[in-house]
Amino acid sequence: MDQSRFVALDPALVCHDLVLGPGSVHALATDSLVVSFVSPLLVEQIGHGGSLRVTFDETHTITLRWGKATTAGAAGRLQLEVEPSDCTALADLMTLVRKNQHISICATRDVEATDRYTGLEEVTLLPCALPDLDWSDLDTSTWFLGSRFRFPLLITGMTGGLARGAEINLRLAKAASAFGIPMGVGSQRVALDNPDHASIFTVKKAVPDLFLIGNIGIAQLLSANATDLCQRAVDMIAADALAIHVNVLQEVVQVEGDRNFRGVLNKIEAIAKALSVPLLIKEVGVGLDPTTAQRLMEAGVAALDCGGKGGTSWSMIEGERASSSVTRAVAQTFRDFGIPTAVSLAAIRAALPHVSLAATGGIRDGLMVAKACALGANVCGIGLPLLRAALESEDAVHQQLTTFAQGLRIAMVVTGARSLSDLVRRAHRSEQFFSLVDRFTTTEPVSRSTPRY
Repeated sequence: MDQSRFVALDPALVCHDLVLGPGSVHALATDSLVVSFVSPLLVEQIGHGGSLRVTFDETHTITLRWGKATTAGAAGRLQLEVEPSDCTALADLMTLVRKNQHISICATRDVEATDRYTGLEEVTLLPCALPDLDWSDLDTSTWFLGSRFRFPLLITGMTGGLARGAEINLRLAKAASAFGIPMGVGSQRVALDNPDHASIFTVKKAVPDLFLIGNIGIAQLLSANATDLCQRAVDMIAADALAIHVNVLQEVVQVEGDRNFRGVLNKIEAIAKALSVPLLIKEVGVGLDPTTAQRLMEAGVAALDCGGKGGTSWSMIEGERASSSVTRAVAQTFRDFGIPTAVSLAAIRAALPHVSLAATGGIRDGLMVAKACALGANVCGIGLPLLRAALESEDAVHQQLTTFAQGLRIAMVVTGARSLSDLVRRAHRSEQFFSLVDRFTTTEPVSRSTPRY
């Protein structure tokens, strides 16, 4: 059995074959399942195929017809090859499993960069001992994607899932509305492939005043109907903008991930021209380099999210899902790969002074938000802390956002900054910071002077 093709299931899924009886599904591939049955069976006892009913949760059961059976690695386990006509149903099951695993792994395991290094460690906000302002003078508002928000915070797009995904999104949506900030949903692929899953994302039915950002991955752009697919994602949830997430590292580590990215930039340009809402390009944990950022802006996108290294490592998450020790080892190798968030942010801002820019990746408190704003972020994307809070309760999300907002306000008071733009003049960058920015910049070295906005 080639383990590199399989996603490990822990816990296993319950299954039942019409002839062989009850059992468990331990791993999935795009065309096969690894199962064991309550009554141990040898390959020669099985016959020429069967029909396996696999239960994902209390509302989702998928029936898969299978043909050939072979002995799998572990004793008593069998690899069943699914009939080609049922591989679409198997793909749907794998998507549901993937989304659910993403939530569980993020909730329970250490999936961040090992050093937690975002580059914001190299930025100091200079205190002002006697700030000439009152708490009520603070202006924390910002513009992003053509709209004004109360705080420079963005609930960044997270993973979907089914019942849990819908509940998570609703809790996040209500909190975002209360704080006057935008929210992105996780990848809508599961609902674009199967409209029955659209309810995971349709939070505007309950929170109509929310600024909502849809989400689709670059791997889906290579389909012939990519522009229509993007518009469907917008229409499905009445989105105010659409994010295309750029996750090449995640895809190539992911067992069932895509490997072809040829022609994506041309597709993005066509989508940006045709789409009814602004288009955001969002890196996912590796950092957006300034050269690519420039090409994306020339292609007509409305905003960028640098999505830097330092926070959640999607390479690590995909490694945690794999059956293969090779895949897990490779995932660990790339756990800390990428451009630190602050470095990507500063390099892009230097190259593109007027771009609408989000900073996501390892931002974990209000002081880090203030530092990112001082480097040129219009908003700061928060993911993992809010996902974990949303798994707990809506109140927990409110508490997390309050902590971020309070920390930002305090940073502004103690530096004498009335507005977010005032933070720029209070920021001191270390020589190490400029060295890092120069290292990841393919054009001229970044000036040591205050950046332009």
